[in-house]
Order: sequence, then structure tokens, then C-alpha cells
Amino acid sequence: MSSKLRIIKDILWFFAFLALIAGIFRLWYGLGPTTALSDEMPWGLWKVMNMIAGVAISTSGFTIGFLVYVLKMERFRPLVKPAILIAFLGYGSSCLALLFDIGLPHRFWHPLVMWNEHSFLFEVFWCVMLYFTVTTIELSPTILKRFGAEKLSHWLHRIAFGVVVVGITLSSLHHSSLGSLFLVTPLRLHALWYSAWLPLFFIISAMAAGLMFIIFVRIAYARLYDPDPIYGLRMDSGIKSNGSEFFATPQMKNLALLGAIASSILGIYLILKFVDLARAGELMLLFNGSWESWLFMFELFVAALLPIILTVIPRVRRSPAGLGTAAFLASFGLVLNRMNVGIFGYFHDTAQPYFPSLAEWGLSLGVIAAAALVFMFISEQFPIFDESWRRRMEKSDVFTYAFDKLSHVWNTVLMSGLQRVTLIAVLAIPLAWLLFYPPFKADDTTDGRIKPAIGLDQTRTVLLIDGNRDGVKTEFPHVDHQNRLGKEQSCQKCHHIAMPRDNATPCYRCHSNMLDSAEIFDHFGHMQLVAEKEKLDGLHPKNHSCSNCHNPALPNTASDAKACTECHKEDMKLGNEPYARLQLASASPYRSAMHENCIECHKKEEIKQNKPNLAHCSTCHKSLEPVNLKIAKSADTIKALPEPLTLAR
Repeated sequence: MSSKLRIIKDILWFFAFLALIAGIFRLWYGLGPTTALSDEMPWGLWKVMNMIAGVAISTSGFTIGFLVYVLKMERFRPLVKPAILIAFLGYGSSCLALLFDIGLPHRFWHPLVMWNEHSFLFEVFWCVMLYFTVTTIELSPTILKRFGAEKLSHWLHRIAFGVVVVGITLSSLHHSSLGSLFLVTPLRLHALWYSAWLPLFFIISAMAAGLMFIIFVRIAYARLYDPDPIYGLRMDSGIKSNGSEFFATPQMKNLALLGAIASSILGIYLILKFVDLARAGELMLLFNGSWESWLFMFELFVAALLPIILTVIPRVRRSPAGLGTAAFLASFGLVLNRMNVGIFGYFHDTAQPYFPSLAEWGLSLGVIAAAALVFMFISEQFPIFDESWRRRMEKSDVFTYAFDKLSHVWNTVLMSGLQRVTLIAVLAIPLAWLLFYPPFKADDTTDGRIKPAIGLDQTRTVLLIDGNRDGVKTEFPHVDHQNRLGKEQSCQKCHHIAMPRDNATPCYRCHSNMLDSAEIFDHFGHMQLVAEKEKLDGLHPKNHSCSNCHNPALPNTASDAKACTECHKEDMKLGNEPYARLQLASASPYRSAMHENCIECHKKEEIKQNKPNLAHCSTCHKSLEPVNLKIAKSADTIKALPEPLTLAR
């Protein structure tokens, strides 16, 4: 084993052990203490990067199968086994990551018997599960033949065509369905990534990047294990480069052709992206100077434009380093696209950006590392790429020296893989414990940021309100209040202001701090939205939107701004309450807002319903009820009771 390969394996083992501890903590403590997920961002890093992006770059299994078994392009047959192995590990690791993602992992089997045919996720679950089964069947002949099960291996080879066709169908279905998942959030996902064509974009980009990924893996394998077939010289034909002879091998020619096919698909994808933006009237978003526009253009440049340019140049396409770079960029660009659609595209609609916890990073990277280790093991022990595995097996027992000098101890004394892995585990596991152990996390309630109410039942008819999770809580019968106050028409009595195009914005979205007022006016966002609505031109059109809200003859200050109600009286469901010009710029503290809203109403109902204790703190906060406070029988009893406890802390 080369020293470079050994170092790579050591690094992969380190991340795999980190993931082991992170996974244990996630299963033991739950999603809340171990992740940075929230109601605003319920899908985190390992859902998008490991599951959605992971299955996308694993599509070489069905794309290579389609080229070889359906189109009869036999020149690509040497890539069938590696592509199947990639698909097997990609879908397997995605299923493993999904197991950690769901709130109740022990119920992962429910979709098998509890069908919800109206859900895209239900269809995705079945397609991923079935395609993982298909890849297992496709990989089995190679494994079985290694252990002498010739008859079973031969029978599986005979049904290979039917299995591949089924796999192509399943993979196509679930990739388009993954894109369909995001169609339900038209107002949340940024317009640069939201499109009715998302299912089409997902399948096309996965096909192109899947082909590119198998190219990258094949070149990386040759570089690490057996460089001769691709990097070696052939004396029968050659191409001059910088005065030296560079000879293209048949394997390299096939990879170059595969790169050209993938680039053609990427070209179609790139054209469709711009056509879709023009069709939706969103082309100007590319030039509004927002970070989303820069990220979107960087994504297209890395995922499609640069790989196409590299593969179009013959000299680069015939070079393992050049073609490998193009393949890596396309694969990385696909992962970035899925991250943009699944995470970054929602930041503009969230109260605060989502950044994964250390445990999320550890588990996500560790699952990838574990898949890479399994890939290396199977490639070394079975005829996946070629027959060179036999030579490696023969050399594995050759005597090697035990000690050279102090600087080579790691590479010489610790020659045994078990010794090295054990030492890595001794170092990685305590470090992972320190980094990921939830009780070591800093208390994030000290900043006063409010957290959303918790539903105490599946339909959220009763909510547990405890904004800063300090134990002063109340069980709020939401549906009961709604019915008694006038059903759906009563929403504005409590949700007195709603965000644009929303019906009942939760309290915490505006009153986001327990003791301090919070700014709710997004000045930069208004500049950008006004520029889009008015179709302003220029390199930075948002800078020309000021006159729409401010008097151009006066300095642009809050005092001369247009009243919010002039534009938003209808779409924000303001109700009948009068709002001053600047009253919508900030929101009062959460505690003040809740008490003013609830207590004032309870005082009115206290007289109206003749319930003297209705405005008492303990009516809502059962945790503040004094020991000697009993249900009042009369007004005289109430007068004899102690004064209500204050909420001041």
C-alpha cells in the first residue's frame, strides 16, 4: 500500500469514528440538543448533502447501465461494476443518513405498511429502497463469484438486463420526485432556484454529474492503485504535448468520450436554466447584487460552464488531470446545487441563517468517509475495476521492515491496518465526545431569542408556549380559543399583523426577543423587492428604489418614509387597529406582547363571564399556581387568596 493511500485511509477512519459518536449522541439525545434544526429549517445538512445530493452523484449506476445494456455501447462495460458499486454505496449511505434525520428512527419501517400515496416523500422512500435493492442484486454476482457461488452468480447475470431496466425506471422516478418536494414552497424558496421545472432539472443534472463522478472515481482509482492503464505510455500512437510524448490509452479515450456525453447533457441543463429564468421573468435577479445571485452564478459556473469548457478543449479532455478536474467540478457543482435548493435558498425567509452543529458536520462527513472506506475495501478485495486485486492480495503477505527512523514510525512500525485504526479510534473518540456531547453545548437561551410553540398533539390543537424554554410555560388550547372567538374570522384578534401574503404569522416571527424590542423591517429586502416589482434597470437596480418610499427632496430617514400601511394594508391582514407611520418598524418584547394581548382580553372576559380569577397568572401558567390556590367558589374566596405571582425574573 502506498503511503499516500495509507494517509487517505487514516483520515477517512478519523472522520468515521467522529460520525460514530455523533450518531450515538443523536439517537440518545434526539435532534434538538444535537442539531441546529428549527421549524424554519427542519431539513439540515445530512438530509440535503447525504441524502438528496448523495443519491444524485450516485446516478452513474443507471446512466452507465443505460449506455451499456440499452444502447449497447460495449466500450463502457468496464465501468459497469464501478458504477454499480458507487450506486450501492451512495444509496446505502443516503438511507443511513435518512435514518438519523427522522425524528423517530425506530419507525423507519412505517412507509412499508402505512401508505400515503399522495406524498412525494412516500414515493421517494419506495423508489430509493427498491433501487438500493436493485443495486444489491446487481453487485451480488461480483461478490458471489469471489466466494465460489458460480451457479447463483450466473443466474443473476442472466437477469441483469431486466434488473437494469427496473433500476433505470426507479432512479428516474425518484430523482424527479426529489425535485417535486420543493414545489410546495413557492413563497419560501428563493426565485432563482424555485421553478416548476425543478423535477426536470433534478433528473438532468443528476444524469450529467453521475457520469462525471464515475470519470473522477476511475481516474482517482488509477492514480492511487494502478496508474499504468491510464497514465502509462503506449508506443503505437501518441499526441505531442510541450515537446514530450503523451499517449492516450483506450481507457482514457473511453473516459474522454464519456466526458463529452456528460458535457452535452450539462449544456442542455445550462440552456434550460436560462430559458426557465427568462420564462418566469426572473433574469434580472442575476444582476441585483445579492449574495444569492452571486451564489447562483457560481453554481452554474462550477457545475456546468467550466466543465463544458474543459472537456471541449481536446488537450484537456485527453489528459487524466484535466478530465479529472472537469469531472470533480461537475460533481461538486451538483452537490452545491442541492445545498442551494435545500438550504441556502431558504435563508431569505428565515429569522436567522441556519448553520449546522458540529455533530451534524461530524455525522455527515463521517457517513461519506465510511462509504469511501467500504468502496476502497471492496475495490481491493473484489474484481471491480480489473484483476489487479489479485496482485495486491499476493503482495499483502510480503515481509516488510519494522523500523527505519523516528520520522517514519507512523508508516513503518504501524504497518498493520488494525494497529493504525485502533490508534486513530483512541484519538478520535475522546475528541468526538468533547465536541459533540450535548450537555457541553452552551445555553442558547441567554440571548433572549424566542422559540416557536410546541404542538402537544399531531394536529396542534393545543400548544405549549415557553418562548425561552426556561420552564415558565402555558398550555394554550389554540383551536378552542379560535372556535370560541369566532372561528377562522377571529384569527386577526391575536395575529393582529401578518407578514405579506400570510394569514396568521406566529408571534415569535416578529416578537423575537423575550425582553427587548426587535427590528422587523427588512430595509435591504424592501429595496430588492421594490426594484423587482418596478422592473428597475442598471447594475444595482435596488439603489434606485429609494424614491418609491422616501421623498426625494428630503434626506432618506425613517421620519420621511412612506407609511407601511399604504402598501401593506391588505396583504398583511392588519385588522381594524390603527397603526402609526413607524409602528411597524419594530416589535415589542415577547413577554410584553403576550401579556398585553392575553391579559387585556382575559380582564374583559373576567367581567363578562363572571370569572374573577380569569386574569390571574396561574390561569395560564400552571407552574406559577401557589400551593394554597384552589378553584374559587365565590368572589369572597378570591379576595382571601394571596396576590398573583409576578412573572418578573
